[in-house]
Amino acid sequence: MLAFFYILRNRITLVLLFLSFSINLSAECRNPLTEEQKIESLILSVQKLDGVFIRNGEEHGAKEAAEHLRYKLNSAKKSIFAPDPKDWTAKLFIEKVASKSFLSGEVYKIKLKDGKTVTSQSWLEVELKKINDSCK
Repeated sequence: MLAFFYILRNRITLVLLFLSFSINLSAECRNPLTEEQKIESLILSVQKLDGVFIRNGEEHGAKEAAEHLRYKLNSAKKSIFAPDPKDWTAKLFIEKVASKSFLSGEVYKIKLKDGKTVTSQSWLEVELKKINDSCK
């Protein structure tokens, strides 16, 4: 009889642990990131990039690339041609700021550690998908 209660107690403990874990995951997802937070997460992804950012044919380090994207974003938000700053989305940031040079029109690229080169747009779209999927 004592063994029965011991097993029952262990199963109840496991169920409570599982429920606690599930509730914690749900709590994280109740507060999805704002578009501004997603944009900042994308910039931080560039800053942590294990590779180089290619802008106008020149290679730049991750930190410098992130600083450039922040500068460009701030400038774009102040432009009379841009949407209202509160209307910026992460997708808009990728398309209008982080994909190509405003002056030359040249596409930004990222050379990964393995030597493969991809467009910054495709790389950032993958990063955005990771951000969006992290709370599903």
